[in-house]
Amino acid sequence: MKKIKKLALLLAICMVGTVGLVGCGNDGDSSSKNESSATQTADDNANSADDSAADSNDGDSSASVVGTWTVTALEGTDGTAVSIDDYATANGVEPETLKCTYTFADDGTFSGEMSGVTVSGNYTFEGTDLVMTVGEQKFNYTYDADNDMLKYTDPNTGLSSYCERQQ
Repeated sequence: MKKIKKLALLLAICMVGTVGLVGCGNDGDSSSKNESSATQTADDNANSADDSAADSNDGDSSASVVGTWTVTALEGTDGTAVSIDDYATANGVEPETLKCTYTFADDGTFSGEMSGVTVSGNYTFEGTDLVMTVGEQKFNYTYDADNDMLKYTDPNTGLSSYCERQQ
């Protein structure tokens, strides 16, 4: 029973952003010219993301989230952190099934993948604040420049996930 609770915790942390993004993600047909309000919102967000991504480079040019990031650790509400690999091993799950990555481009767009499910959207980055947007949903991350890590805390559960930049 404890093993099931731990697995549920991990999946909740990893999937909270991904599920929200998938729910509003596109169908993969980037050539579609559908002018629905969701498409218009995404277009508006893309324009805003382009401006914000450019603005974020006006200050400290060394601070950037461009590149690929992988969720590497989870933290419960009690402050206990565990790596994805250790969590998977302790719960008899293949670490690869829990792999979650995000790739941020220079143009203010991102894509993400977990267990074969791909999502995409726009992002803004200023100082330590990273906001990933898909449709009307926003996911707020904090950038830790000293450790080059991103942290997402689910506002509903208080559970956190940590992403490390891949080299």
